[in-house]
Amino acid sequence: MVTDALKAGDIASSAPVGGSVPALIQRSGTSPFSMTSETAGEPTRSPTRLAGMAWTVALLGWSASNLFVRASHTNAEVFTMWRLWLAVIPLWILRRARRNRGHVVTFWAPDVSRIRWTLIVAGAGAVFVAGMVTGFSAIDDTNLLDVTLIGSLQPILIVGFALAFLGEHARWSLVARGVVAVGGTVLVALSSPSGSGRIAGNVLAAASMVFSAGWFLYGRVLRDRFNVDPVTLMLCVLASSAVLMTPVAYFGTGSLGISGGGFGFAAATAAAGTTAHVLVVWAHRYLPTSVSAPLLLAEPPIVGLAAWACFDQRPAALAIVGSAVVLAALWGVVRSSAVERVETETADPVPPT
Repeated sequence: MVTDALKAGDIASSAPVGGSVPALIQRSGTSPFSMTSETAGEPTRSPTRLAGMAWTVALLGWSASNLFVRASHTNAEVFTMWRLWLAVIPLWILRRARRNRGHVVTFWAPDVSRIRWTLIVAGAGAVFVAGMVTGFSAIDDTNLLDVTLIGSLQPILIVGFALAFLGEHARWSLVARGVVAVGGTVLVALSSPSGSGRIAGNVLAAASMVFSAGWFLYGRVLRDRFNVDPVTLMLCVLASSAVLMTPVAYFGTGSLGISGGGFGFAAATAAAGTTAHVLVVWAHRYLPTSVSAPLLLAEPPIVGLAAWACFDQRPAALAIVGSAVVLAALWGVVRSSAVERVETETADPVPPT
């Protein structure tokens, strides 16, 4: 984790989404990321540039997490449980470090009863862990390119949310891109080797995509309505997810045991995923959606190439063509005003990885 981002995160959390860097500097009187003293007379490093670097590191972290899950050869439910508990510990340390540095952090949203807040966080944890465990299960049943490509369709559901609840108007070009993206994903799935396990994996990947989009929107509305600290919110959500997942893993498999290798990969997934979450929570306020959202489209080709190199999951020619069609169509979707409006009018969560 990048500890220097913690202080910046508080500055960012008070800034509007997509707010310009000059506006931030004008309000604070100085750049929050000055790399040199004012007397040195040297230019400061742009927060936008740092945010772009943070997003790139986060993208690589999420891509690596998919490979760790595949390499672990561990039951998805048990792996998910350990991954969650291993992420709670560093987030707890992170929260204490921030509090010791004078930041106001609390587990409870203001003006909300503890019972109601517990239920709200439990709901967030349930949606979060559902997206995670179905995604991890899909990785075991199908190839990594299919899983990440299906997951990349989330912006289509987010656009649907903007059309239904934020008053966005549907443009035929946007609808056409969505249809092409879905059709291309189906083409890629059909080009994969046949088998009931592969079909089940694709269904699980689709379920993970729906749950992940649900968490994306749930988390945004939650943060926007209750104005809670993002790091503390993630700690609460991950802790509630771990509590929910522990009995599910135990009764589903009869044991919570995990091999040494599986534990190591779970720890690596927790480190990579949690670091990516913290970086994105900070960087989101300094990088417009039109820049950050397209970066996520690089994950399917990165994971696909890595799966080919590490696990000999060579994609068919039809899968390569279909993936290119999907990503080209999604490029227009993620840069649309509908996605921008969801980003602007609601606060930022992080994807379940």
